[in-house]
Amino acid sequence: MRILTKRLLIISIFLLAFFIGAICLRVGKQEDAHKDYVLGGIFTGKKQDENIDLAASSLSRQAIQIMNKQMSNLNETYFRPSNLKALNSRFMNLEAFSENFKDGKIPNELLNTPEKSAINYFSVLQQASNLTMEKNGGCGTVGYGLEPFPIAYSFLSENNKKSMNYDVFLKSFEGIGHINLIKLLPVTVDSTDMSRFFLELEILEGSSVGVTTFNYYTGELDVLKVNGLYYIDSLTLTPEDFFCAAYHGWAHNAESYVETVYGNWCGLIMKQYAPDQDEYMKKIIIDGVDNRKYMFEFAKLTNGTDLLINSLVKKKGDWVPVQIDVEKCLDKNKVQF
Repeated sequence: MRILTKRLLIISIFLLAFFIGAICLRVGKQEDAHKDYVLGGIFTGKKQDENIDLAASSLSRQAIQIMNKQMSNLNETYFRPSNLKALNSRFMNLEAFSENFKDGKIPNELLNTPEKSAINYFSVLQQASNLTMEKNGGCGTVGYGLEPFPIAYSFLSENNKKSMNYDVFLKSFEGIGHINLIKLLPVTVDSTDMSRFFLELEILEGSSVGVTTFNYYTGELDVLKVNGLYYIDSLTLTPEDFFCAAYHGWAHNAESYVETVYGNWCGLIMKQYAPDQDEYMKKIIIDGVDNRKYMFEFAKLTNGTDLLINSLVKKKGDWVPVQIDVEKCLDKNKVQF
């Protein structure tokens, strides 16, 4: 009797463990199914800005002058497409594309640095098109059609492939006819095997009314080192809005953002220097009240926004990542969201 009871108990425990495992697996699959994918990455949606009680008078005269200058050239600053050169035009010639990817294999030299892997991945995708009846365009074949997608999928890490199978990957490009990579900026991370980039994509999409549209996405791309080669491990993408920065400006401008957030709120700034900038990025250095130098790097987006991508502090002559808890600054100064 005792033996029978013990066996029944063991069987009950086994069945309970089996059902719990099955439920967890189902939940995991449901979570993956609810993820929205676009352009081979996870679609995060536009982040809504919080309503911050900030008087315009709290900005310095210099910051106000910069913002006024941008507003005086409103249309050119905020409502025009990019004039940047595409970075991913390595395989615009079909013969060169076919020669590089014989038998659908990727040559190792296209994967031997993080930046090369990122640029070559988007170079493969540049002429890929997956136009549909619902989102169409062109007058016949567009680009290289579906041919590049299996090759692009081979750039993904095994972990990335497990979370997004090929059918999901291909479907995420529906309606897309052309992809331009117009920004690829390094994001500082504390890792030897993983590299991170901020990127901006210019997308040509079809439509249901025969209009081809230009759209822009920003994203964060992780590239993973595996046996000396680099693979696309994850990509998150957010669509760009072209109305926020033009009409709700201070938080979208690097100079006023640094002054407001790290000066007025956090009380960190002793001196703020003029930005060092090019067509891709703004870098603002400050002298902190703690006798340390800080640098804030912003990507300059097509929609006129300066987006913070790196916060750094100088230690022993090197710029290293630093986390500044802005929420604590807000609590301390009782600035309400």
